[in-house]
Amino acid sequence: MTITFDNRAVAFVDVLGFKALVNSAAGNNDLASLEELVSLLSTAIPSFDATVDKSVPKSLIPRHIYISDCIILSAPMSHPTYHYDNGLSIVVMRVIQLSHLLLRAGYLIRGGISVGNVWHSESNIVGPAYQEALALEQGGQEPIVVLSASAVKCWEGESRMCLQQDGKVFVNGLFDYYIPNSTEYGVIDRTYKHYAELAEKRLCEGLIPSAKEKWQWFKDFVQAEVSKGLK
Repeated sequence: MTITFDNRAVAFVDVLGFKALVNSAAGNNDLASLEELVSLLSTAIPSFDATVDKSVPKSLIPRHIYISDCIILSAPMSHPTYHYDNGLSIVVMRVIQLSHLLLRAGYLIRGGISVGNVWHSESNIVGPAYQEALALEQGGQEPIVVLSASAVKCWEGESRMCLQQDGKVFVNGLFDYYIPNSTEYGVIDRTYKHYAELAEKRLCEGLIPSAKEKWQWFKDFVQAEVSKGLK
């Protein structure tokens, strides 16, 4: 085995609430919800990959590893012959897609994105960029996927795919372009309404303080995004 580092954008994404779900499933011997989430996580990225245009080189399709409640993604920052923005924009797009997919299932995500040296095989990932993305997730509080300083320097998008707030640049997991069937009349409004209702439902479930804080943050975020869309 030969390890070769490449300059890649790396995302580490964690599903919040997974530990409680596992404990509940084990204690009550009710595995249905856990099985649904595990199935969703295992098929999420392959399903997204299946929609990529055939003209895109396979090497540009993000590699991924799925472990327990975590999905790790990476994409090369450049390609020798194919012109595109950079691997960071592709990884950000995948994170937004994941955010919408898991919100529809009732879950929030948290994570980190970094840019730098990494070796990513079919079954393993090693490198400073991965370590930085992991550290961002582990040190995070809000249910967001934060960009590292290295990723912020490389972010070229002028859209609202990434936002800046409280000194952090993070992926806009509510970005409406990646809501399924977003071009159909009323879909975006109904989706945001569903997300707000989901947050309200979670807040009425007697959550532990840390979980309640995350859902309150998300509820406020949804309301803020809806208000901006109405201006």
